[in-house]
Amino acid sequence: MQQGTNLEKLRMWMHDKGVHAIHIPREDMFGGEYVASHDERLAWASGFMGSAGFAIITNNTAHLFVDGRYTLQAKAQAPHFHIHPLNQAVIDEVCSSLKELHYDLHYDPWLMSAQQSQSWQDRVNLVALKSNPIDALWTDRPKPIYKAAYDYPIVYAGTTREEKRKLIQAAWFLSNPESVCWLLNIRGGDLPYVPVLHCMALVTQEKITLFCEPSKISMELKNLLDVNVVSFEHMAEELKTVSAEVYADKRTTPAALQNEGIAFHWQPDPCELPKAKKNSTEQQGMRNCHKRDAVALMRFWMWLEQQHNITEIEAQDYLETCRKKIDLHQGASFATISGFGAHGAIVHYRAEPKTNQAITQGVYLLDSGGQYLDGTTDITRTFSIGIPTQEERIHYTLVLKGHIALANACFPMGTTGAQLDALARQHLWNYGLDYAHGTGHGVGSYLNVHEGPQGISKVRSTVLEPGMVVSNEPGLYLEGQYGIRIENLQMVKQSSYQGFLCFESLTLVPYDSSLIEKSLLTPPELDWLKYYYQAIWENVSPLMANREKGWLKSKLALMD
Repeated sequence: MQQGTNLEKLRMWMHDKGVHAIHIPREDMFGGEYVASHDERLAWASGFMGSAGFAIITNNTAHLFVDGRYTLQAKAQAPHFHIHPLNQAVIDEVCSSLKELHYDLHYDPWLMSAQQSQSWQDRVNLVALKSNPIDALWTDRPKPIYKAAYDYPIVYAGTTREEKRKLIQAAWFLSNPESVCWLLNIRGGDLPYVPVLHCMALVTQEKITLFCEPSKISMELKNLLDVNVVSFEHMAEELKTVSAEVYADKRTTPAALQNEGIAFHWQPDPCELPKAKKNSTEQQGMRNCHKRDAVALMRFWMWLEQQHNITEIEAQDYLETCRKKIDLHQGASFATISGFGAHGAIVHYRAEPKTNQAITQGVYLLDSGGQYLDGTTDITRTFSIGIPTQEERIHYTLVLKGHIALANACFPMGTTGAQLDALARQHLWNYGLDYAHGTGHGVGSYLNVHEGPQGISKVRSTVLEPGMVVSNEPGLYLEGQYGIRIENLQMVKQSSYQGFLCFESLTLVPYDSSLIEKSLLTPPELDWLKYYYQAIWENVSPLMANREKGWLKSKLALMD
């Protein structure tokens, strides 16, 4: 990607139009983490390919803001930009410099939510663009995807769309495609990794109006859903016809609709919490798909042990080959992170032909996931290729101790993810170490692998409730050396104590015993590992061939 050339093109347009500063977000009009290739505007302008961040570009400066996962990646991919953390003080400083120069900040109101717009307006004078200049300047822009939406059967959804519909008692404008797809029990193919239809919806007591590209809804599906289908071009016009008060979520509703004069009543998305709390069918589906996914991971691991000097891309491609053979597999749940050595220290590294390297002796980090009709998986395992150093063993075991502490947590109802986050960091903190990302994110059921509002981090204020699925992924990253991350998915459930909750481990794959410094583990930690390894054997071995079972037994031997 010729980021310097694209930046120059944008600045020429700015000069011609008298625009002094422009805001370029990573998000599309739906505000999600994943965007289609033709919506990668931030990547076009900067070269940065990460999943979170934004840029502020002026005639002589270019600022790129990213979180701690992407600092190293942004420095490598966006050399023409000043890289900043997603820190309010730093953002305020840049905005203050714009105000001192009497610069307005131009923005695309379809790519900024009403809440974001208000936040920016408090810092700097915003001016809405009538059209996005990048869309015109991007001459080799990929074509939009046109894949048909489809019914998501009740055998996987667990609750009918009619039952879900009862949750919405007032007139609602739903701007999050995941909420609409969950509510209507449909899925689509508009995004890589997330099986959603790009859509929004107006839900009233009388009818449901589905806003999307009409060609993606067959007549059969339209009749099944009993919805009106309206294109995005006519969405604002349709919303203005509603006489009742319309509720919407300020976090995801495009500012463009507010700018049209539509007066929404702001409330949290009514689908968000019910979607996060998986029903019994979804819970069982998540268990089932993780058992099958474990077989794919372990077949990959067996293969890995027999290889010499394979590359990062060859490894991730073989893992995908293993997953494709698993029942109900629909594709990857995100772009695999296959990082050997120093690449493993780049939290969201993605192997590309120009960065691809051989996996020789050292630490190899593999973060991957699968989409299955009955659930979504996400697992990270760190492997030692060859004999690990004592430092690597100690660091790995400190991460493992935090991972076990969180997995084994028992906590009162009403507890938030922020209250549990320190459990996973405590052993690293004791050595003056830490990691610059959250400990866990929510996970959807054959939806987004990064689902809100639940999660485990220093800032997650959502109360954890039974049926929610979160990841447990502490890590340690030494720039220029190696990265370590251990990730399981786990589901919140009732504990044996009244009024208390705990976690059920969904991921069922052993850890690399060569990296475990057993002397650092306490008896309770060893007990947890024994129980976990027993669960792996009982749940996964029946799905394996005899030769594979023998290999699995050897991986579980550490806890004998």
